[in-house]
Amino acid sequence: MLERFSAFGTLLLVAGCWLSAPAEGHASDSVPSPAKSPSGRPLYPGAPLLASVPFVDFPFAVQGRFSTPSMGQSLEWNAGATQLADQSIGWLWEGARPGLMRNLGTYASLGLFAYLSVYLPLGEGWMHEEWHRAVLARYGIPSYDGVYHWNIGAGAILVDHVKDADLAGLKARHPADFTRLMEAGLEGETESVRLMRRGNFFLGRPSDFDAIAWWTSAVNGAAYLYICSIKDYDSDLERANLKEATESQRDFTGLDFRAWVYDMRHPNEDYAAGPRGRAHPSGSGFDRYLRYSDLSRGERDYLRLQAGLSLLNLVSPQMTGRDWLPGTNPWDRQGVLWNFGLFHELAPFGYSVGADVLLRRGKWSWALNAQGLVNGEMVLPGAGGELFRYPLLLGRKEVFLTCGGSAWLQPQDQLYRTTSVLPGAAVLVRTAMPILPNLEFFLEADAKTPGWVPGNVYLDAAAQGRAGLQLRL
Repeated sequence: MLERFSAFGTLLLVAGCWLSAPAEGHASDSVPSPAKSPSGRPLYPGAPLLASVPFVDFPFAVQGRFSTPSMGQSLEWNAGATQLADQSIGWLWEGARPGLMRNLGTYASLGLFAYLSVYLPLGEGWMHEEWHRAVLARYGIPSYDGVYHWNIGAGAILVDHVKDADLAGLKARHPADFTRLMEAGLEGETESVRLMRRGNFFLGRPSDFDAIAWWTSAVNGAAYLYICSIKDYDSDLERANLKEATESQRDFTGLDFRAWVYDMRHPNEDYAAGPRGRAHPSGSGFDRYLRYSDLSRGERDYLRLQAGLSLLNLVSPQMTGRDWLPGTNPWDRQGVLWNFGLFHELAPFGYSVGADVLLRRGKWSWALNAQGLVNGEMVLPGAGGELFRYPLLLGRKEVFLTCGGSAWLQPQDQLYRTTSVLPGAAVLVRTAMPILPNLEFFLEADAKTPGWVPGNVYLDAAAQGRAGLQLRL
């Protein structure tokens, strides 16, 4: 279930961005010169954009019976659609005069879009629910994304048409995946913002317009974590239960993070043995929605801690429109462009906090990260790096290579209460080849050992492949 708080928060963000926006343009002396359109025509008005559309993702597509997009598919579809809409809105207001009117119209329109897109396919709410559904689909469990109920302005978006027996079976056989199911939606939102920030830095795209959606996402995520720790929303759950007479009408879990913190700390408890064993008020099935009283004081405090830590996702110069910071390579004293961002993500065993560092010089574009992986007993290290779209010649044809790797220590079996450690690693390779002036075909493959990797639905060892198209604007 995705609770939304964007109306008031978005209004405040729009006002702040409008008042702080420059009256003329968004240029900076340190902005890199983006590549021209391959056709020689001017770039699409606004800023450069690389929108990826993965059409196939194996083996997930087969395991999920082609019933839901993978995490990777919904992530890239959401990021591309969001940024295309953002720059289109900027382009529509580009000619408005004076500058004050242009800024007011631009940021008011962006705020309205950030709110409405929550309820539309490819928007933030849609992706949030599809990441929940991807965990279910990985085990062949049917579900339905409530965005397709077209209830614009609803206080919550559901993942429904899920059976009690399927949820109980997933908890019994795969407790770590069951816990990950509960936090997957917010994980997707965080990864979408990280993906967009990285692309903007490397492609030369200003973040002024995209930042409205980023701030809205981060503030809503922190608010959602916090309200899961307080009693106020129990009455909403009671009203929902009174309306939902059948299993198919109910959300799969209710307030996501109550379920996440409870199941993380009770991995071996039978689904029906705990508070979910209560009979539903209709007399049919289980009462899936955990109440305030079902959590211990320690679990509620843990949620408040996560709400505070989630504000780390706001810490980046890109969140305030500073996309490229000038620097100097300490080895050869040559100039480089760089940026950074902090991040916080929930995990099946606890949470992760870390930092991304982005570097760009000539043809070389690097994304580096380091993080601490925290369960209830220890803090473990993780690190990774990625080379982004390095140009190569294949005969007379230019192709772009992206490759990366990461390594970590994580709690054994993704458990919150363990001091046993399991090392792991992951690798990724992606090649993109132009097939039309503004269109590329890409192939991507990745492999990993057991462990949690944001955006990878598998907690066990896995190898995957994806293919699709990339639109260059």
